[in-house]
Amino acid sequence: MKKFLKIGAGIVLALMAVGVLIFFFFPKVLVDQTNASYARAAKLEKKTVAVNGYIVNFYESKAGEDKPYFVLLHGMGDDKSSFLQTAQFLSEDYHLILPDLAGHGENERKAGLNYSIDGQATFVKSFLEQIGVHRFYLIGNSMGGHTAAAYAIKYPKDVAKLILLNAAGITLDDHVVYGGFGKEIENKEELNAVLQRVFYKVPELPGPIADYMIEQINNSKDFVDDTLIPAIKNGTYFNLKDEVASIKAPTLVLWGKHDKVVSFNVAEYYRDHIPNAKLELIPNASHSPQLEVPETVATSINRFIQ
Repeated sequence: MKKFLKIGAGIVLALMAVGVLIFFFFPKVLVDQTNASYARAAKLEKKTVAVNGYIVNFYESKAGEDKPYFVLLHGMGDDKSSFLQTAQFLSEDYHLILPDLAGHGENERKAGLNYSIDGQATFVKSFLEQIGVHRFYLIGNSMGGHTAAAYAIKYPKDVAKLILLNAAGITLDDHVVYGGFGKEIENKEELNAVLQRVFYKVPELPGPIADYMIEQINNSKDFVDDTLIPAIKNGTYFNLKDEVASIKAPTLVLWGKHDKVVSFNVAEYYRDHIPNAKLELIPNASHSPQLEVPETVATSINRFIQ
């Protein structure tokens, strides 16, 4: 018995040692495992599909072909994992599709692609046609919301209902949404300053995870500042002020009350100029409520759709 207890204790210690090594030296593994656990809870599986020779990475519900399709679009510099926690509370009612947008997540930052909002909407359309999805509910956060609004304008027959979650897309006054990263982040304090613009309550990140996030942001800086933002600002559908009145889908403007990235008058403009729109505020949330209060976001979505 003692022999087996020693072996068992040795295994536990070895697993603990592996966990420590992963935490300190391989934080990406820990992040990937966390996202994988969220995906399992939401009954999603990772897939890829070629669209005009471009490989698109996405999550899709493992089952539920009889359920209505629901497409969820992340924001700028984010990826398909953005809505994973919210997806857990939606998976029973919808067939979920969570793609990486062009140049984001695991998708290639390919030269020559159209990274404007119009280009992203066209990319989403081509991707959905490739996997056989033609009519669906649509939500987008930040740049993903900007893209979702443009999609509803460009392809009105596809969108059954539209949810704009702290969406960019309306230029009012001198407010700047697509400002870029600027200089590289050098330490955790500077990272927290960035996160304070996105979160109502900044999560306390362990050192190795913070360092990993800093590395990821800095690696994206040149693409975001030099390619993505110029494409958006100089491209079609940068400012939707004159087009949103043509949106036919019933629309929920869902807004983290304490957003410091997109000003609240943008939410009001969407509500007032989309013909069949209503505005709902989420307390204790900022620019990315799907990360801060995922169940609250899901509850609002279900109430609006059902």
